Amino acid sequence: MNPASLAGAWAVVTGASSGIGLEFARQLAQRGLHLALVARSSGRLDELAGELATRHAVRTLPLSLDLGLPDAAARLRAALDAEGIRPRLLVNNAGVGRWGRFEGADLAVHHCIAAVNALATLELCRVFLPELAEQAPSAIVNLSSPAALQPMPYMATYAASKAFVHSLSLALHEEWRDRGVYVQTLVPGPTATDFDRRAGAYASAIGARRAPPGAVVDAALRAFADELPLVTAASGTYGQRLFAGLAPTRFMLRKLGTMFRPPRSD
Repeated sequence: MNPASLAGAWAVVTGASSGIGLEFARQLAQRGLHLALVARSSGRLDELAGELATRHAVRTLPLSLDLGLPDAAARLRAALDAEGIRPRLLVNNAGVGRWGRFEGADLAVHHCIAAVNALATLELCRVFLPELAEQAPSAIVNLSSPAALQPMPYMATYAASKAFVHSLSLALHEEWRDRGVYVQTLVPGPTATDFDRRAGAYASAIGARRAPPGAVVDAALRAFADELPLVTAASGTYGQRLFAGLAPTRFMLRKLGTMFRPPRSD
């Protein structure tokens, strides 16, 4: 299994208008894949679709869609069916988050985080499995996060949603490998995207260093050859997992709470 073997096939990339999703779209187009590009930002999506089609002579389909909607997966499936598109690669990259105290956000914000990060990933995996299996070998890349490896006070819902994705994705890797569907769980480190700005990030112990999105996508696509279940583009995740597993729970939570507490406490 390697991305080059998928040249001429269709890929679906969610959250394709910026950051890691944008980089996936560009690198897959370079390898000759046709692209269904999904995001809420229709203007940027149309521009990207035209750019990739012109530069790489691939077909593109921009789809403006809010994955937080209850029927988002069905609407995406219907839009692809209308164009006769049967993808062999699904990249579940779209994600949202919010820094700060749990009660500081309306319930609708928490619903959106859970819906986009967790439920949309689950539903898209389930909706596209039959045709991915029919066209095997095929692949799914699900975006996890270092936040999935332990609870995160002051980013509780985001971390919980990514823990859901992480566990689900690893389990599906084992369930579906004998059907020719490679499921990769991708853990990027802090990356130079708009995510932190949109999530209202504040200064914390995570530091200012950010890797370029290209490094994350390079790591993901290189791992296709070995069909690795877990791909980590972040440093320090082994220590993170060790700390979460061995440190006393109270100590771990207080340490993380100190690291991620907002600058001003109510």
